[in-house]
Amino acid sequence: MKTILVCTLLSLCAWGSAQEPTAILKTSGLVSDVVVREGKIVVATDGGGVDIFDVKTRKKASNISVPLLSDINGKKIIPKIYSADSIGDQTVMVSESGKEFRNVYLYDGKKLTNVVDSSRKLLIKKVRFVDATHLLFGLSGDTLVLMNIPDKRLVYQIQIGQGVFRDMALSDSKKIVAATDEGGEIAMFETNSGKWIKTLKGINVDNINRIDYKHNTIISAGQDRRVGIYQRSGSYFLESDFFIYAVGLSPSAVQGVYVDGTENELQLFNIQTKQKGARLRAGEAVPDSLIFINEKELISAGEENQIYYWRLP
Repeated sequence: MKTILVCTLLSLCAWGSAQEPTAILKTSGLVSDVVVREGKIVVATDGGGVDIFDVKTRKKASNISVPLLSDINGKKIIPKIYSADSIGDQTVMVSESGKEFRNVYLYDGKKLTNVVDSSRKLLIKKVRFVDATHLLFGLSGDTLVLMNIPDKRLVYQIQIGQGVFRDMALSDSKKIVAATDEGGEIAMFETNSGKWIKTLKGINVDNINRIDYKHNTIISAGQDRRVGIYQRSGSYFLESDFFIYAVGLSPSAVQGVYVDGTENELQLFNIQTKQKGARLRAGEAVPDSLIFINEKELISAGEENQIYYWRLP
């Protein structure tokens, strides 16, 4: 009887404690953006380039660097990469320019090309490939911009709201983009045309820090301490005791995850039942990127030179 009781107590203690990372990936600088594409983890850093890791081995496969900048005294400085994405052999990087606006570099596997320079006056915070010939930018001024890569033409510029851009996420098909700002609403547009579809509201009442969009489900991280879930079947929110800095959805949208509390721990939960699952212990910096590689693998990153990887129970 005592043996059964001890085992039960140990089991409860293990369940209540946060799971440590299975592995830690070292990056060449502080992380500013992460995506997982076609077996690659693509990481934008402040180290002047992008680190690319192999998903299976979790080993660094390559690094793509952009040109150094010169300050007013002619001293060379390493530019920060604010955002990055990948499709096929192409990698795109939004880089510091040394001026008010940003550069955008495209690497095709052989050659690095500057496709946007500061003279275009685009203060880009986030970039994502729509397809191999189109880039979608999220601008600080609460604007979405679609660019045709071959001729560097801006197809459209549309206003999201009246605030400051916070985040955007593409649907699985990339035909729809959801974008949000400090107003607590999520606007949805047709990606190719920029046509407004609808605006999601009533869940978050303050600044939305991050969103994710998978399997017709959108999850939001609110400064109002709410994790918002938007589905066709209905919407709801979970409350936390602290600001929600980041969220993520599994590919099937069965599981969600969010940063919970002041100790940089992550909370897994079931999207349909709202039941909480395992807790995960992240790093020293507040995680602002949470990405499911698949239903059983998750990574997180904050403003530090490490990415944390978990194999989920």
